[in-house]
Amino acid sequence: MQKKREPLTKIYWLMRFTSMQFLIAILTLSCLHANNSNAQEILNQQITLNSQNVQLKKVLNQIEQQAKVDFTYSSQKISANQKVSLTAQSERLETVLAKLFTPISIEYKIFNDRTIVLSKSTKSMGDMELPPVRGKVTDEEGNPLIGATVSVKGGTNGTTTDVDGNFSLDVPDGAILVVSYTGYATQEVTVSGSGPINVTLAEGVLLDNITVIGSRGKPRTDLDSPVPIDAIQASDLLKTGQPDIAQSIHFTVPSFSAQKFGINDLAPLIDPAQLRGLGSDQTLLTVNGKRRHKVAFFNGNDGVGKGQLGNDINSIPSAAVERVEVLRDGAAALYGSDAIAGVINMELKKNRSGGSLMAYLGSTYTSPEYDGVTNKGEEGAKIYGDDAITDGNTFSTSLNFGLPWGDDGFISTTLSYSHADPTDRSGTYSHSSGWYTSAQYDSLGLTDEQLQAQNGIDKDRAILGTAENTNGGLFINAGKSINDTWDYYGMAGFTKKHIIGGVFTRTPARTSRAVVDIFYDGYNPEVPSTLTDWQALSGIKGELGGGWTADFSMGYSGNDVQLFARNTVNPSMGADSPTQFYTGGLRVTQSILNFDFTKSLSDNVSLAFGSEYRRETYEQSEGQKESWFPGELATAGRDIGSSGREGYTPASTGFWDRNNLGIYAELEADLTEAFLVIVAGRFEDYSDFGSDFSYKLATRYKVTDNVSVRGSLNRSFRAPSLAQTHYSNFSQISFGGDGESIVSPTLPIRDTRVQSAFGIENLQPETSFDIAVGATAKLMDGALKLTLDAYQIAVDDRIFLAQVAAADFPVFGTSGFDDINFFTNAINTTTSGLDFVATYSKRFSENNNLNLSLAVNFNETEIDELNPTKELAGHISYDRINNGSDFFVYLIEGTPKSKIIFSPSYRTGPVSFLARISNFGEVSEPRLRYNADNDEWDDNPVGGGEPQILSAKTVVDFSITGHFSDNLSITAGVNNLFDTYPDMLAEAQVRSEVIYSRRVNQFGTNGRFLNLTLNYNW
Repeated sequence: MQKKREPLTKIYWLMRFTSMQFLIAILTLSCLHANNSNAQEILNQQITLNSQNVQLKKVLNQIEQQAKVDFTYSSQKISANQKVSLTAQSERLETVLAKLFTPISIEYKIFNDRTIVLSKSTKSMGDMELPPVRGKVTDEEGNPLIGATVSVKGGTNGTTTDVDGNFSLDVPDGAILVVSYTGYATQEVTVSGSGPINVTLAEGVLLDNITVIGSRGKPRTDLDSPVPIDAIQASDLLKTGQPDIAQSIHFTVPSFSAQKFGINDLAPLIDPAQLRGLGSDQTLLTVNGKRRHKVAFFNGNDGVGKGQLGNDINSIPSAAVERVEVLRDGAAALYGSDAIAGVINMELKKNRSGGSLMAYLGSTYTSPEYDGVTNKGEEGAKIYGDDAITDGNTFSTSLNFGLPWGDDGFISTTLSYSHADPTDRSGTYSHSSGWYTSAQYDSLGLTDEQLQAQNGIDKDRAILGTAENTNGGLFINAGKSINDTWDYYGMAGFTKKHIIGGVFTRTPARTSRAVVDIFYDGYNPEVPSTLTDWQALSGIKGELGGGWTADFSMGYSGNDVQLFARNTVNPSMGADSPTQFYTGGLRVTQSILNFDFTKSLSDNVSLAFGSEYRRETYEQSEGQKESWFPGELATAGRDIGSSGREGYTPASTGFWDRNNLGIYAELEADLTEAFLVIVAGRFEDYSDFGSDFSYKLATRYKVTDNVSVRGSLNRSFRAPSLAQTHYSNFSQISFGGDGESIVSPTLPIRDTRVQSAFGIENLQPETSFDIAVGATAKLMDGALKLTLDAYQIAVDDRIFLAQVAAADFPVFGTSGFDDINFFTNAINTTTSGLDFVATYSKRFSENNNLNLSLAVNFNETEIDELNPTKELAGHISYDRINNGSDFFVYLIEGTPKSKIIFSPSYRTGPVSFLARISNFGEVSEPRLRYNADNDEWDDNPVGGGEPQILSAKTVVDFSITGHFSDNLSITAGVNNLFDTYPDMLAEAQVRSEVIYSRRVNQFGTNGRFLNLTLNYNW
């Protein structure tokens, strides 16, 4: 802005004129006055237009037609093809020109009544003396938004809000401010006058989410990305009314599955999460974009997720999470091993003030009925009597608060605690051998039934359902500027769980497992487990100069599992046996070091490259001697080890580690304004099995501003985990179809008997090639958003936990083993699927909103080839009906092939309503097969037959929320409103105590669940 001349200076200047000069000055001033009057009339004209992201010359043409003016400029100095956006509704031309020209540094002058000459400003906005504009940014409830971005549209001038949501920015009148904040709809505000500008951002309304994962180039929205990404805000997860974050995602993202299981080895310790129909260990979990460790254990029993080491998503408190991003695309070239199916990223909160307090109460209120599938009861009759069951009582609470760290830093802290009682959906024990031994009832002159009655035996004593779970955690996320160009960031988390599972009934008549001197009436073992997760990471990121930016970080994380058994015995020790045992421990750790560099080679091209060094360890600890020791009665046919969970022997004990070095490069280019291409490659070298290379090609083409098509192809891999390579359990006892004991150890590859019998020396990585195509659209002014993505993923050399009969291999002839479990690469599969997501948002007024969403996934896995070693040929086979491995049926039919979620929500004033209708496709249970020869179901799959198919089911959830103030809301919800259950087993298993499948299900077996959530923000 030009400085004004002082009045005395003007007078002195005029007095120096001669008379002629004075006359000329008078004439000149008169002309100028006439021109200024005409110019002001031109500038006072009213202009109306709405141009978004169009060329400058087109906007000038529109103004020329309305204002009857002519723009003139040098094409060498003014780029008329540059894109601008401008909205005006009956506004003065002067205001319109300020809006248009200020952000792009153009000045103008008016000549000859209608000619407007444009020139490039010689001063940047930062050099100009501009009046300060002040304001405040809040959410819809009046809470200040800290760190919201306020910038001048089309310019480089900008700022962020402080701890109170306030900002100050030097801009001219007529400038357009763009106000944005993660999780809220971006808003544009025109500066008019010197008064304060108060902006209220709407949460999630017509919002295109900016995502972190999927690319290291410029930030892009979920709809603008070349790969499919689901970005879910924490507030949306809270609205599901689910007790944990894994179940919240399960009922939100159609291609994500996390079934809850009851008794089935170690499966109840976590929800085995799956993405796009693939295994739980083929999805990578990251926190703030940084790799997180896997768990140390796997489920060794038949069922979904057998032999797979997945991610414990629930070890991250939901209250610490700002949003969840689910990348549904192969991404090993970007992030390394495990990302065959995709990546789940947890972005933590970054608040430097304020916080939230949440309390959650829940309980089942259910009356399960016989469904006509099983032959154990009449259809429609109550399984457990007329009184409704109210178990699984759940309480959780969390506290998140932000603290300032210096002038611009933050420390966001989250404390969480939860406890869930167990649920019981077991059947009534039944077996022809009775309950007591003849020695017990004969000595009293009674029958078995009379002794049962005398001692009040409850045959429904087993507690088989979701396990008791107590969970506490602490998470801290922090960041602060070091100087003008470098920032520090860090996070640390610690979670501890105590889980207690139930086990099948051991009656005195089961002499192989009974010790009547200790448990005269039999016993039901309990299997407690203590899980500890930790993660600590810190780093710095900033500018190196020359347009380069860098990110250096290092972290350490791990998972430790301590296993116990109680209310049980080592039957082989008889009366000398303890009744509680420490059975051993498993532990994994991960040390990681990252170096990442990025550079914008131009406005349209960016380069990223870097490396990651990772050290992984795996440790297995033996249990106390009595948990695996063969006592004196072992030779009399008594089971060895703590019944219900046998201990790890000294032969299982060990510590193993490996190193991995990865190097990657990624190039992202907007070849045109519509055409985006991403190319990435990654080389990794492992110290235990060798090297691997992954690559990625992804592209997106904008057909119009609101419609895009996209596609990708990926070559990815998953390294075998250390646990899959080294885990062993030499004292493992499993159940046969009738509950009989089967000695079924899991042997590691290092065992010389495994190497000689099966021809396996080492596990190789799984490799995949996937191709995906899709389309995105924003219609109805952005209110309706659509994405459609199809994919096909071929995975070779999949690792699975195989089982063969020990008698088929002479080397095991004197071992006493019935079956042998071991890991091997022996199967190729292809998974094909389709994802469709549609959302519609309509804002009628400030607190009157409608939101609709429809999410659909269809997927199917086929077995392409079995490729076992020559020694295993004929021992590993797949035939869905005739004696094929049950594992393969679980692999391709154990999770629903379809999931459809329709969710409408509506808010009117202080009340909001949410409904969710979820349809889950059918699954198969191969451990129960139909024998057509004798027209009955057989729980011994060796005989072949068609697996039982559990039919598709629909679950309805509903909740109502009262917003009692800007800070307080209370939600009352009903999950599974109509008390829907999966199909019962056609024939109850394990001596009739298992009536719902413990190996597959679509949505759990808890039934209707009532919940109440209190949420307070400040």
